[in-house]
Formats: sequence, C-alpha cells, structure tokens
Amino acid sequence: MGAAERDEAARAAWRAEVAHWEPDDVVVLDEAGTNVAMTPRYARAPRNARAYDQAPFNKGDNITTLATLTTAGVAAAMTIVGAADARVVEAFVRECVVPHLRAGQVLVLDNVSTHKSAEVRRLVAAAGCHLRFLPAYSPDLSPIEEAFAKFKALLRQAKARTVAAVEVAIGQALDAITPRDARQFFAHCGYGIAK
Repeated sequence: MGAAERDEAARAAWRAEVAHWEPDDVVVLDEAGTNVAMTPRYARAPRNARAYDQAPFNKGDNITTLATLTTAGVAAAMTIVGAADARVVEAFVRECVVPHLRAGQVLVLDNVSTHKSAEVRRLVAAAGCHLRFLPAYSPDLSPIEEAFAKFKALLRQAKARTVAAVEVAIGQALDAITPRDARQFFAHCGYGIAK
C-alpha cells in the first residue's frame, strides 16, 4: 500500500537521478522509535497449537535512535528519550554527522519538518556537501528504512525490558547491520550498485 499523496513523477525523477550518483558518496539520515515493550510479532508453534508470549502493556517512554547509513554500514548514531525535534536533529548533524562527511557527499533526508531547518542546511553546506530530500511519502526509496527494518526485528528478538537494556540492544542491533547489508539496501533502492 502506498500513500495516495505520492507524486509518481517526482519518484520517477528521483530514481533516475540516484541511479547516476556515486553510491559511496551518499549518506542517509533518519530516526526510528523504540520502547521497552518491543516483542516479536510472529512465532512458530507445533502443528495444531498456538504460540503464546507476553509483552508489557506499559511501553514507557519512546527511545528515538538517530542514525546515518552509508554503503559501509551505520556511520553515526545517537539515542534520546522522547521524540527528536528540529534542535535534536541539528545537534545530531552538527556533532555526529558533519565530522564524518567528506566534501561532495550527498546527505539524504526524508521530508519531515524537523529535517528542514535552516541550521541543518547551513551545516551541510559548510561541510561542502549537498542536501537532498526524498520525494514525499517515499520511505521505500530510502536505504536506511530497510536497515531500520532489520534493526527493529533484532530489537523485538532481544525483548529488552529496561531503558538500559534497550540502549545495549540498540547498539548490538546497529552493529549487526553489515556493509554487505548496507550495499544491498542501497542497491534495492536504486542507488547504482550491482546486486
């Protein structure tokens, strides 16, 4: 299912453009929310039996992971308790992203308003890089969304039930995203990598 608000012409233009980018020069930034109640959604059981499990009803505070993905894997990451607003994104870009950027790279973000601050634009431009926003309602064109799918599956398996345990599980899940995974995510999203 896709959003009715998608602009298919903008999505086609994006696909055509990124197919010509140098994939190793692309850095994708996004956020993912987690909590202490993450539990696998599916399970196996013997034939004619049900699979049972339990998850906390009280999910506690949301823990937001901000991360960047390159063809080499996760390049930078940070967590905060609560949601990421524009100031958090700006701090992440300033402290964690810009120090790892090379002049000429492209930083790709989705279209949420917290990504579109003048400070983020200034920081990326000062690093000699380009800032590009995905077409609206197009998470399927972002390699980091695929990385976050693996990340969340691993967090569900971990069943971390305290904030400290979630933080440890987040680190382990991010470390599990290999360079091979990252290259496949970029290839699947059309970034000019042979599969």
